[in-house]
Amino acid sequence: MHSKTILKTFLFLFTCVLAIGCANPNQPIQPKKMEIQEKTYQSEDEKYLDHYLDAFLPNGYTLPNQTPSGASLSWKVMQGEASIDSYVLHKKETAQEYEPIVLTASTSNGETYTFDHLLLLDEYVGYLISYFSKKGEEKETLKLAYTYNGYYWFNINDGKMLLRPSIGTGSLRDPSVVRKKDGSFTLIATQGFDTNAIYAYDTKDFITFEKERLLQVNKNSSTLPMSETQAWAPEGFYDRTLDQYVLYWSSVNDLGMFYNYSSDLNTFSYPKRLFDVGYEVIDGTIVKEGATYYIVAKDEREPYQEHSQLFFSKPSDDYRSFHEFEVPFTDHENEGPMVFKDLEGDGYYVFYDNYTKVWFRAVYMKDLAKQEFTPLAKNDLMIPLVEPGHSSAIPVTWKELERLFAVYSY
Repeated sequence: MHSKTILKTFLFLFTCVLAIGCANPNQPIQPKKMEIQEKTYQSEDEKYLDHYLDAFLPNGYTLPNQTPSGASLSWKVMQGEASIDSYVLHKKETAQEYEPIVLTASTSNGETYTFDHLLLLDEYVGYLISYFSKKGEEKETLKLAYTYNGYYWFNINDGKMLLRPSIGTGSLRDPSVVRKKDGSFTLIATQGFDTNAIYAYDTKDFITFEKERLLQVNKNSSTLPMSETQAWAPEGFYDRTLDQYVLYWSSVNDLGMFYNYSSDLNTFSYPKRLFDVGYEVIDGTIVKEGATYYIVAKDEREPYQEHSQLFFSKPSDDYRSFHEFEVPFTDHENEGPMVFKDLEGDGYYVFYDNYTKVWFRAVYMKDLAKQEFTPLAKNDLMIPLVEPGHSSAIPVTWKELERLFAVYSY
């Protein structure tokens, strides 16, 4: 009887395998048709405030005190372990590390607006920088560094790799990190020069990477013909107004930059065009300041000695409406821009990859809107990375850094 039971169990499992089939991890996940519900607003003030609020609010975040129309504001915490003192948002001692909150804003005009999909974090103390090395035995693998102030960078794991792909091309380039709405992260990266899919990994701590997968973001559709050949330098962010992740990337063969929506960073929409300058553009990175969006990208036209420069867009109130662009602010043969806010001041750092000399250069901007750039001298920067390429930065808390420090040397 026992042997019969074993045989039946074996036959049942074998039948299940045949029915389900064996998943091929090298087979990229395909896009799906998705209907994105655009949000409707009572007023322009509500729209402005909804876009102003970041999805992730660090402890000590200052809320706006008035609307663009001039109405004064008062704020309340409707859900979550948080308080507001003189427009400054604070975590209570009973709050979780990643505390979901709901806020309401009341105007002097008698309007009340509610804002959800907000996560209250600890205070940001620095930036985690993801990059890859262009040469050496561990080239084109994930490496990490961190900085507290932009000027001084420090290696994690002594500059050794933390992740090498086991599927796809095995070539991990241009790594970037998306913070998910629960506080955890997804790493995305280019998997080579002529591939239509990107790498994606889920991680809570940058120590363990799970659910390795390929997402074919470059896919031809009836509404947008695509080459299905390239998906370079992917980046992403969570758009809390739509409750969707936005994955954006470049394709020279398709003459521009594109984006996909995703509800979970597993399933995703067919691509849409992000913007069109009229010539080849790659390596775009989007920056949000308040309710205003900026993008900095690379002119990919040839010959590189005449182009291959970085330029900003003029301010936009939506990442889908970039249409005016400034003159280049770098010399030639530069790419991979990375923009992050100065946590010790009001300005922004813009680092970029001088790929012929294989080092990073940087400028400082006191105000994104004024488009004034102060070059930072190489001797003033301490960036001890080996043959670095195309980095990306994400703000992190002390607890998030501590978890890395407990495992890796730094």
